[in-house]
Amino acid sequence: MRLFISTTLALFTALVSSQRLTKPPLQQNLDNLKQGFIDNLKPVASTRTAFQAGYIPSDCKKIAQRESFNPADIQSWNVKYADCSAVWVFCYHKSSNGPLTDLIDRFGRLPVHTRQFSRHVVSLPATSGHAYNDGGNLVFFGDTLSNINVHIHESAHSLDLIGAFYPDKPLSSSTKWTNEYNQDSAVPDPYAQTNQVENVAQNTVVTTYERNVPGGFFGLNPNANKIFHQYATVDTEQRNADPASLLVPGGTCTGRLANSSPVPISGTATVQAAAAPNVALPAGLATIKAVAFNTNDTCHFS
Repeated sequence: MRLFISTTLALFTALVSSQRLTKPPLQQNLDNLKQGFIDNLKPVASTRTAFQAGYIPSDCKKIAQRESFNPADIQSWNVKYADCSAVWVFCYHKSSNGPLTDLIDRFGRLPVHTRQFSRHVVSLPATSGHAYNDGGNLVFFGDTLSNINVHIHESAHSLDLIGAFYPDKPLSSSTKWTNEYNQDSAVPDPYAQTNQVENVAQNTVVTTYERNVPGGFFGLNPNANKIFHQYATVDTEQRNADPASLLVPGGTCTGRLANSSPVPISGTATVQAAAAPNVALPAGLATIKAVAFNTNDTCHFS
C-alpha cells in the first residue's frame, strides 16, 4: 500500500480554489449518469448497530456544531459492510431529508477501495442539497444523501487529496495533471470549471462510469474525446494505485482512515453511564494516514 504524507492542505486548497478553469463544459451536468450507476454498481450487503449511547465520534460532533446543529440530534451507527473487517461510523441527523437506508445503500455501492479512503459519513438536513469533504468525512446536506453521483464525487476528493491516485501528492495539483488537462478542449460539466480539485472529482465520476457501465461514458457522449486526456489520467492512476483498480468493485479493504475518537454527546465532562466504545481498526488492517483539508468553500455539488 502506498504511504500517504500527512499534511495540511489549506494553502494548496486556497491556491487551487482561486484558479477557475476556462475550458467549456462537455455537458450541462452529469445527471444522465445516475441510473447507470444504480443499475451497475450493486450495493454491498451490510448490517448496522447503534453506536454506544451517550457518545458520538468527535469529528461528527465538530461538524454538527460548526453547521449549527445540536449533536444530541445526531444518531450514530456502526455500519459493517461484507467486504471490510472495519465498520464505518455513520452520523445521521434525525431530521435528514432521506432515510438512513439510502445513505448506507449509496455509500455501499462505491468500490471498497474507494470507500476505504473515507472516515465518517454524515447526513444533515437542509432546504437545498449540497455536500463537501472534510478530511475524509463525507458531509451530505438535504437530499444529496441519496445521490450516487454526489457520493462518488465527494469520495473522489479523498482519493485525490489524501493521495490514493498519485503518491504523496494530490493529483489535482500535479504537473502531470496540468499537462494532460492542457491537451484537452473541455471539462466534463460547469461544476468541473470551479477549479482543478473539482475537475478531478468530476472526471472521477466520468471514469467510474466508463469503467463500470456497459457502453461507458464514451458511448454516451459523442464528444467525450474532448476530455480524453483527463479521463485517461484518472483511469491510469486508479489502475496503478495500491490497491489497484480503485474505481472498480471487488476485493476487500486493505486499509482505512482511523475513526475519530468517541466523545460525550453533551458539552459537559459528566461521566457517561458506559465506557467509551473502542473504535480502533481491526488488527492487520493498515491505517491510512490522514490529511487535513476541507472542500466546503467550493464543493457544493448537488
